[in-house]
Amino acid sequence: MVSLPEIRASNARITSTTAPHVSIFTGATDGIGKATLTRLISTNLPMKVYIIGRNSEKHQPFLSKLRESNNQADIIWLEGQLSLLADTKRLCDEVKARETSIDCLYMSAGFIASGERVETSEGLCLAQSLTYYSRMMLITHLLPLLNASTNNPRIISILAAGNESTSIYLDDLDLKQPGRFGLVPLSRAAATYTTLSMSRLAEENPGVVFIHHYPGGVDTGLFKKAWGEKWYWPLFGPVLATFGTSPEEAAEKVLFLMTSAKYGGKGVELGMGLREGVNMKKGKQAGALFLVNDKVKELQQDKVMMQLREMDAGDIVWRKTVETIQPYS
Repeated sequence: MVSLPEIRASNARITSTTAPHVSIFTGATDGIGKATLTRLISTNLPMKVYIIGRNSEKHQPFLSKLRESNNQADIIWLEGQLSLLADTKRLCDEVKARETSIDCLYMSAGFIASGERVETSEGLCLAQSLTYYSRMMLITHLLPLLNASTNNPRIISILAAGNESTSIYLDDLDLKQPGRFGLVPLSRAAATYTTLSMSRLAEENPGVVFIHHYPGGVDTGLFKKAWGEKWYWPLFGPVLATFGTSPEEAAEKVLFLMTSAKYGGKGVELGMGLREGVNMKKGKQAGALFLVNDKVKELQQDKVMMQLREMDAGDIVWRKTVETIQPYS
């Protein structure tokens, strides 16, 4: 566990050698992603950032403000729809055509299902496409550029580390069968699929740091957008506003994940009392995923991961993942 003062102290020591030189941001037009991008740019260091999102006209005031706040930052907008795998592939190709290496892939684009199943034009559940399949497409296509980085490359997926479960439907990973779709099954599935697949990819790419992070309850407005018309929002909303973390505080934590030597041994040197993070290999510094919760504490999830291995869940999920994204690759 790392305290907020320790996190802020580390972030204050970020330099041009420990900041990512080239980053890709998804989910950066709202909530945690927007706050994290703003905090990264506020370091006033030279960097290049690609922001993937929809409706550039809507976000021009925000982009202009970012550019004005740091004239050393090259901020590039890429227009696209991440819920569509074909468009995600096109965006990856655009990045690969422009860059030979990248240092950070940050992903927090998502959608909270409010009860009914919504499918994309590609026939995928919108929530799963954004929180899982599109992210796996981004990771697999951009890994060659991350592996080419000499500047502490990291992949950070903001989702639900610690919510891994054996209560997933290995015979129905897309939750299409009646009675299986819902917020809780979706959350369990997304967390479990992400940890299983990122663990596999981390093993295959030991030069890249993989981090799956649960930010806790953050008052970003996302729940209000999904549930504002529901009867329970008047009960849930004030609780989140009172006890939830602010996007700005969540952003400090994410910037720490991006830059601290706690994860992978490279980056901003650890302050007094801080120790290297423990990844899912129990501390080996390469080829393993870091699961980090909202208290900035590393998790191993030994029991559930052992049970998932006994279920052959990793291979089953990965085969389904490849089967789903391959037609668009």
